Amino acid sequence: MGVPEEEAVRLVAAGQRAELLDRVYASFTAYKEMHDMVIVHGTGVGSGKLDAEIASAISSPAIITCQAKDQSLADLKRKILLKKAMLDDHKIPQLGVCLNKVPLFDRNITMAQIKNKLAEEGLPLLGAFPEDAMLRGVRLDEVLPALEAQRMFGSNVVLDQEYSAVYVASQRLEELLELMASDGDTRPLVVTSRDRLDIVLGLLASQVSIAGPSVAGILLTHAGGLTNRTYAHSLLLRMFEGLAKGYQGSLLPILSTNLTMYDAVRRLDHLTGAVLPTSTRKIQHCKNLFDTCMDANSLVAGIEKEEQLITAARRVTPKMFAHSIKSKCLANPQHIVLPEGSEPRVLKAASEVTLRGLAKITLLGDPATVAAEAKKLGADISGCRVVDPKTYPAVDKYVERLLEARKGKNLTPEAAYDAVTNDVNMFGVMMVAAGEAAGMVSGAIHTTAATIRPAMQVLKTPNLVSSVFFMCLPDKVLVYGDCAVNVTPGSGDLASIAACSADTAAAFGIEPRVAMLSYSTMGSGAGPDVQKVTDAVKLVKESRPDLMVEGPLQYDAAIDPTVASVKIKTASEVAGRATVFVFPDLNTGNNTYKAVQQATGAIAMGPVMQGLRKPVNDLSRGCTVQDIVNTICVTGVQVIVNAIVMGVQVRVAWLCGWWRT
Repeated sequence: MGVPEEEAVRLVAAGQRAELLDRVYASFTAYKEMHDMVIVHGTGVGSGKLDAEIASAISSPAIITCQAKDQSLADLKRKILLKKAMLDDHKIPQLGVCLNKVPLFDRNITMAQIKNKLAEEGLPLLGAFPEDAMLRGVRLDEVLPALEAQRMFGSNVVLDQEYSAVYVASQRLEELLELMASDGDTRPLVVTSRDRLDIVLGLLASQVSIAGPSVAGILLTHAGGLTNRTYAHSLLLRMFEGLAKGYQGSLLPILSTNLTMYDAVRRLDHLTGAVLPTSTRKIQHCKNLFDTCMDANSLVAGIEKEEQLITAARRVTPKMFAHSIKSKCLANPQHIVLPEGSEPRVLKAASEVTLRGLAKITLLGDPATVAAEAKKLGADISGCRVVDPKTYPAVDKYVERLLEARKGKNLTPEAAYDAVTNDVNMFGVMMVAAGEAAGMVSGAIHTTAATIRPAMQVLKTPNLVSSVFFMCLPDKVLVYGDCAVNVTPGSGDLASIAACSADTAAAFGIEPRVAMLSYSTMGSGAGPDVQKVTDAVKLVKESRPDLMVEGPLQYDAAIDPTVASVKIKTASEVAGRATVFVFPDLNTGNNTYKAVQQATGAIAMGPVMQGLRKPVNDLSRGCTVQDIVNTICVTGVQVIVNAIVMGVQVRVAWLCGWWRT
């Protein structure tokens, strides 16, 4: 499961940390669907930042682990607190601390001392595991894949054994036996060449004899010379088969590899013990250690507490949000038009989106220019369609459609033709209106007004057009509205923005808890601005009783449970847990989203437009390639959701008509 270590190192070194986290999250999500609980082993790389980012991405609490061997109490505490600080920075709750490789002779003293130190920091000590020879040892069946070896003799039970040393047997048999006898309880893996049958037979006799030195196994290596020599292999096989019929004990395991003795010993030297699915003895030993060294009750209580908090908050992390969006796009890729077809960031985003299968893309611009710019960037746009507005065959139909949409606005045919052929945003909107594209994304080199104006002229509905930003904070995703369109909304407009923003949040998997913001919390202040928000809350509750909405609320009371408990004395479904924040005007909303973005490093996806017949979304002129990819995916999901809603409405209308007949 997950990403192989070598691939992860490559991605980190290439600065593709986001892609690594995407892949880890995707693997985790797929694996989690088949299991009740998933334990993720940390990477142990560097300062622990990558581990914290992974924990944040999958919305998981963490257990801090630390090696106690050769550590003073002060050093141990310092390392634990450094890991805690990194997890705190990413808002990762910690279940407690586990110590590994605690020296057995002073384990109880170490536990008592460190437990008191950790209690000062609010961290429980969950367990202290001693250094263990069995877990550290390498098993014989781990040697098989590492040395590309085959099993000649020996059962699975015998191979599930650790060897304590490696002996290279190039000396005479009697010298080897003397060496093994002098080493007492050592159970070595003896490495010798295939032509040393005297070693094999001598060690076999030693094992059969209860007085002989113990051997874990024999590894036969390439003997040099002719490769087709069998070295009495068939005779050896008959001898072992004969012994197996009458011998009651376990026969000596013998492995064989085509590696030279030098290469085989070199690989053995680099092997480290592991606990694998086939490690029956080690797994049972680990269970025994867990039972005796772990405070299971405290661990379970901590897990249950975190599950309750996560369930209550229904928190959506940025990685969960992005994965959900991209999964929907992969399952049902939509056709999105990008008017700024020769812009470098747009070209790179178009290449990534089509190569990953997230959307079908049409780029607007002169095909030769677009191709030349893509070639300079090394961007593969072979999967994109390129359309030149000046030569497109359907221009006349677009002009007619624009004249119809702007009927009564004194728009002349000449002016309509000029708008369609010279304004790429208008052309893109006309493609969407005609059904030749499902949605549009623009704004990398155009102002918000230049991007949105054509959409409002052609795709406007009777509803208020507004916008939201998805604010991807380190540990959660919030919805801010309206931060881009309506300058001074009245109470009715605010009510409409709140309802639309709640529906947008729900469509993207975020449970809407709507906070209507003001400088006053539930009547702590008074004035026209406060009254406007109070009236808006009343309108929302009357028109949408299904929504959880409260206000007026100050931002801190809306987002922080501690502040909410001080400022609001009644039970609240929203205060301290809000996910959708409706600002009283554009001045407040626009400045707040930019302040949060700059101060926290949050990714702001948007503005995502609401109230249009078909989705058209704006980009910031300072957007990155990833911002464009995200906005294309958001637009695709809007198309999918709109299609579902329209399908439901059509079915309801048909049923109502059928009932009346």
